[in-house]
Amino acid sequence: MNVGTVIRIVLAFALPLPGTASIAQSCQLCATAPADPAPSLRALSVTIDAALDFSTAVYTNRDSGSIAIEARTGRRQMIGFAALGGPALAGTVTITGEPFARVTVNLPRTVVLTSNLGGTADVTEIRTDLPPHPVIGPNGRLVFTFGGRLTARNGVDGDFRGRIPVTVDYN
Repeated sequence: MNVGTVIRIVLAFALPLPGTASIAQSCQLCATAPADPAPSLRALSVTIDAALDFSTAVYTNRDSGSIAIEARTGRRQMIGFAALGGPALAGTVTITGEPFARVTVNLPRTVVLTSNLGGTADVTEIRTDLPPHPVIGPNGRLVFTFGGRLTARNGVDGDFRGRIPVTVDYN
């Protein structure tokens, strides 16, 4: 192990970008009102309950490696790294909106993290535990977890941070 090359990886996941519903609006200046105005839907909001945290790790005999966090279980798998302590955590998100409404949730495919020392690492394979067609529950909430794979190359080290934008829209 190269003890001098320690990386701390916390994906400060927030910066949610709450979606807005596409709602037909009636024209109050038009000669005829629409026959069937669209129902009002509660505004969507996104709350980050827990950030995706890859924890603290050190390279093992090479200058690259990856750490994967599974979305459903939060299980961590390390290749080319050894854990130095602290738990790894899957991210958790709560969406609030209209009960029983179907929504589309989008997360990026890749996010670039930057360290306090200027290096970069990629988070790829970002996956959620959402079903194929997510629906807000009867209480107006939809909670899901997500994980991903962090890959570091060329011996970069430091305290890595980044943001994952989350967009949500009614279907």
